[in-house]
Amino acid sequence: MFKKGKKYFKLVLVVLAIACGSSCKHLSIKADRAFYYWRSNFRLADKDVSYMQSIGVSKIYLHFFDVNWNDIYSKVLPVDAVKFDSVSANSLQFVPVIYITTKALEETPGDSINSLSRHILDEVEHIATVHDLNYNELQFDCDWTDGTQKKYFTLLSYFHNELKQKGKLLSATIRLHQVKYKEKTGVPPIDRGMLMFYNMGKVNSIPGYNSIYNERDANNYASYVKSYPLPLDVALPVFSWAVIFRDGKVKGINEKAVNQDFSTDSLFLSAGNNIFVSRKAFFLHGRYFMKNDTVKLEQVTPDICEDAANNVSRYLKNEKRTVILFDYDSIYLSTYDKKDLDKIFSLSN
Repeated sequence: MFKKGKKYFKLVLVVLAIACGSSCKHLSIKADRAFYYWRSNFRLADKDVSYMQSIGVSKIYLHFFDVNWNDIYSKVLPVDAVKFDSVSANSLQFVPVIYITTKALEETPGDSINSLSRHILDEVEHIATVHDLNYNELQFDCDWTDGTQKKYFTLLSYFHNELKQKGKLLSATIRLHQVKYKEKTGVPPIDRGMLMFYNMGKVNSIPGYNSIYNERDANNYASYVKSYPLPLDVALPVFSWAVIFRDGKVKGINEKAVNQDFSTDSLFLSAGNNIFVSRKAFFLHGRYFMKNDTVKLEQVTPDICEDAANNVSRYLKNEKRTVILFDYDSIYLSTYDKKDLDKIFSLSN
């Protein structure tokens, strides 16, 4: 009798484990919610703070500056530093984000990486101190290459050691190709990775193809997420852009572009499926258009973002994470209801 009961008990445990494996994932841990803020001027009005609080956002990943090579001075310099119009969001946590180009790493001698790291950290601390921003995490954004991996990882190791002594975390963005080919690209020496679940396709002129997010390209990478050895937060897109073609070649990308930019009949002819053709030569938002330039508007609608969130959630480990949307801008968010954002955040738990 006792042996049968023991076997029955084990069977129940197995059944519960299987059931929990398929359904408990979305019930046990609630993700933190955040936005990237990637504009040259930082300003949050009271209405912005209230809006974020109403959808449960607790963190801002704030772009502090870029680190790039300057040809004029023949040195690596911080550029595009954020300018503060106001800091009125004491209820929010801030995570400084530094974008470093591969050119900056290529031009920095290997024995000067630690010196570069100290300069970057000094700049971060200066900005944070002047504007009274306390931070518990610092993030780097870099699409490193085979040739820059060693230098970049040396830089990250420096920051990891420095921040650890202060009780702070180091994170870095992780592209999907770096997840799929981790044996080749390497795993960075950081506390957490920020999985960039967008910009996964090649920009092209094919109507209907969305290089920001499309399910076909996502499925080529998503299954590799579950085996990545770092804890992962996840970033999802809520933005749009316009890809400009001239004579069949990509001429440029207009960021923060929306459908209204191309709805003026005197400037553009709609060719359907978010394709527009310029009627004449003119300037628009600082970019020069020639007659017959083709514009392809790529957008991430709430339905597309929900699909991305649902897709990646199947492969994320059951652990505490941050779900972050790129990026906070009324140009994009005007097309999202609060219920849309709540669903997207919830799907990514």
